Amino acid sequence: MGVINITPDSFSDGGLYIDPEKAFKKANDCINFGSDILDIGGQSTRPGAITLTPEEELNRIVPALKLIRKEFPKQILSVDTFHSKVAKEALNLGANMINDISGGRLDPEILNVLADVNSPFVITHSRGNSQTMNTLCHYDNVIADVLSELLIQVDKAIAVGLSPNQIIIDPGIGFAKDTGQNLSLLSNLETFTNSGYPVLVGPSRKRFIGDVLNEPNPLNRLFGTAAVVCKCVQAKVKIVRIHDISEISQLIKMASFIWP
Repeated sequence: MGVINITPDSFSDGGLYIDPEKAFKKANDCINFGSDILDIGGQSTRPGAITLTPEEELNRIVPALKLIRKEFPKQILSVDTFHSKVAKEALNLGANMINDISGGRLDPEILNVLADVNSPFVITHSRGNSQTMNTLCHYDNVIADVLSELLIQVDKAIAVGLSPNQIIIDPGIGFAKDTGQNLSLLSNLETFTNSGYPVLVGPSRKRFIGDVLNEPNPLNRLFGTAAVVCKCVQAKVKIVRIHDISEISQLIKMASFIWP
């Protein structure tokens, strides 16, 4: 899953793809380098990010989404949003799936939107929002608690009409977790891949990698990201959400021969 952030404030590529033509070029590069899915988002979800209205988010993503869909009619497109209005409009414009970092917590109406279609829905574990999540990193057992909280959201989704076959779960690396908790989750990914649901993991360039490597610049965290993706391949994670498509595509291809 290639990341296309149409934002001015994302932590590693903010401002690069605000222009629809630049977002399109990024999409073209991602496809050429091996992306199976493009994940288009207009809302930064880094700690401290300001929450947009649905209208502001749509103003950012719709021009690029239309252009990418027109030029790549068969490409799988995901939209990264927690707003039900954005999800509904994105699906109407040809998006194939929705990636919600709140798993339906922040706008429960998004579950009804997905219940009316047969599109995949990524339920990510998180707590609070961008302003509060760093204060909510308290767990009795991070592995058990994250899985339990994920499955609560899964049950809510199924209760309003989503099919279990639509659901993808994401342990939410970096969302209301400190470095040690992120590493524990990654060391125990099999707990999630054995849950019966496909798993998505989004480690790309994140702060916990910088903490381990003592590397403050997100752009210099490629090899740390690669190490995490190797673990994802070993644990049978279905989707990894990545910025550096060319390099990580090669890594996945090689690692998949080692852990078939």
